Amino acid sequence: MSDDSQRQRIVVALALLTLAASIYGLVRLSRHQRPAPAAAAPSSKPAPALPPLAAESWLTELEVPGFGSSYVAVPIGAREPRPIVIALHGGADRPEWACGTWTGITKARAFVLCPRGVETSGSGGALRYGWGSQAEVERELRGALKALKARFAEHVASGPVTLVAFAAGVKYALELARTEPPFFARILVVGSEPDTWSAGRAAVYARAGGKRLLFAVSDPASRASSSTYWVFARGAGLETKLSDLGDLGLVLDAAVARALTPQFEWLVSDDPRYPKSPG
Repeated sequence: MSDDSQRQRIVVALALLTLAASIYGLVRLSRHQRPAPAAAAPSSKPAPALPPLAAESWLTELEVPGFGSSYVAVPIGAREPRPIVIALHGGADRPEWACGTWTGITKARAFVLCPRGVETSGSGGALRYGWGSQAEVERELRGALKALKARFAEHVASGPVTLVAFAAGVKYALELARTEPPFFARILVVGSEPDTWSAGRAAVYARAGGKRLLFAVSDPASRASSSTYWVFARGAGLETKLSDLGDLGLVLDAAVARALTPQFEWLVSDDPRYPKSPG
């Protein structure tokens, strides 16, 4: 074989090797540049609706071990979990009365839980209920909440509750605001007493998870203290409102309830667990 022929074969072989290397490199490059499979999009399907909430009555009695039974107003027909409103009545009152009034104010969109409290005497010897110590109130609330969740299970929404209180119940509500702000994130009180709220308590509530606080007054005696409490709450950076309902007296009657209804809408307007108000 001549030298020219041998050189020609070597050149061809080198060319083939170069071509093979180039093809191999392109294949590897294409594999590295190939986009990763797209992640599956999250399901946009809504959570399945619950069966319509049923109960023997809109007002149901709950047994609370160690205490008198509580009442709960039930959002009958609800097909999704509903939030809880805890209603503390006045000093010579009845829990079922509180449940009826606050169910109207909330437009029956939540469970309205009304603890009984302790027996006291009313006018004419009629049976009425007030409150014992703060510790007793807290234990009764825990028992009542446990009974509510056991009875209505999946229809009860998780998360914080709205706390509403009238007259003698107010000081207990404001103390609960101090001790458990994230759970009692929204509070509405009707009437107030001197020395049951302070700038320090307002600051604690704001820092620890309290969201909104509404003071409603309908009598001259509680107007001055509520105005001061509103200043404390605003100074702490809380979303707060002072609603003067006029001189209707320290009562929770139909006139006060009508005036409170739009105020309650403000209180829970940022809580998506409440269905849109029926108007």
